[in-house]
Amino acid sequence: MRRFTLTCFVALFFVTLVVPAAFSDYVERQLTFGTDVNHSLDNNLNWSPDCQWIAYDTRAFEGGINNTLTLEKVNINTRDIIVIYKAPNALPLDKFGPGTAAVSFFPFEDKVIAIRGINGVQYAGTARFGAMISPTDGSVGPEGYIIADARDVTPPFTPGALRGGTHRHEPTGDGKFVGFTYNDQVMAGLSKDLRTIGMTKLGIPVKVDTALGNQNGVGFTVLIVKVKPKDEITPGSDDIYQGSEDSWVGERGYKKADGTWQRARAFIGKTLSSAGTELTEVFIADVPEDITVAGPDGPLQGTETTFPMPPAGTVQRRLTHSTTGCGGIIRCSLDGSRIAFTRDNQIWLVSPLGGEPTQATSIPTGAARPWWDPSGNYLYCVSDNSLWMTNVKVGDPNFGQSVRLTDPNLYPNNAPDATCVSPDGNWVAFNRQFDRGDGVKVKQIFITPGARQLSEVVDWSQLK
Repeated sequence: MRRFTLTCFVALFFVTLVVPAAFSDYVERQLTFGTDVNHSLDNNLNWSPDCQWIAYDTRAFEGGINNTLTLEKVNINTRDIIVIYKAPNALPLDKFGPGTAAVSFFPFEDKVIAIRGINGVQYAGTARFGAMISPTDGSVGPEGYIIADARDVTPPFTPGALRGGTHRHEPTGDGKFVGFTYNDQVMAGLSKDLRTIGMTKLGIPVKVDTALGNQNGVGFTVLIVKVKPKDEITPGSDDIYQGSEDSWVGERGYKKADGTWQRARAFIGKTLSSAGTELTEVFIADVPEDITVAGPDGPLQGTETTFPMPPAGTVQRRLTHSTTGCGGIIRCSLDGSRIAFTRDNQIWLVSPLGGEPTQATSIPTGAARPWWDPSGNYLYCVSDNSLWMTNVKVGDPNFGQSVRLTDPNLYPNNAPDATCVSPDGNWVAFNRQFDRGDGVKVKQIFITPGARQLSEVVDWSQLK
């Protein structure tokens, strides 16, 4: 009944206002209220597959992930909160860890994956892994989690294990792979701490020796993006010294010209222009289904002086060639046909096959942090202290028209952040941050109706 009422009120506002500059406060609904912890979304797969729960971490007010103790989820109807996982031995302000954060759901089950620090090792960007937790079926292992990516920091290194820290874990639409951003401990010790990107294929267990910091994993893990130190890059080339802000392309990849499907991960790569200036561009890494075979660039596990190298069949390509650079976290439509990114303070789209990008938004105050509606017909973004929805239907005469979804005056100077859309398209969740009265700011979770509820009542032709 509540959902029906919200939809009707929104319809009324669209009918009575040609350009709805701001909706009333009943359109967005606050889900969390406690002020003892943050309720931090990760701008990732925070929604449960049944669209009833939103997972988050209780990011520590001081000390960051080191001191973050719990992963939780909140029910969108009852506002009930359930603790998914609690990290042991992480004391407030201890700054050692292990810590836990940045939680994402798998696509078909009540299972999540999140950052966790390594037992007995100082938490760091090079010392963390993907912990899988299944709170409802008990398949969590003796410590409350299952390790996705094996880690081996003692030579000789092990194929299928990496030597550092993974984070921003994102399962594929079929749940078979997990993508992540990565920092390598061995290379950091050589003053080459370059962020890059990897993936784990679940179901291929990897065992390593029992030295401190090493641990077995239930998946085979590799890097899929090659980076090299900035001073080794040829200006004007497609070499990069950082890969990050990555996402899977589509639920199962993208369709190639010959009709076959190609699994891939898109990302922002940092390179050098022909003039030697820093430049960020959109790249893509086509990856094989079998990632266990070493490629021509070197061993999957790396050496004591080199990075782990991508598996055979991996192809790293540059998709954009701008003069001003691209940015933001990459977001891809579920059908894999379009990749969203930020350029010149607006959202643009590019095909994974390449070609000229298309500008999607033209909001006067700019646009950032895109997220696709599951239908592929709409994009969400943040601008002017508000959440917006943009029509990106292919061939639609109203392509590029945007409508404001939240009132910019309701919470001044408190823009929506860390947006994520429910798998059914009914809701958009996001964070707002409030001062609790003692100078400490607390993140709370809100939801507002999404495209599935709104698309039929928006007259896009009148928004020009």
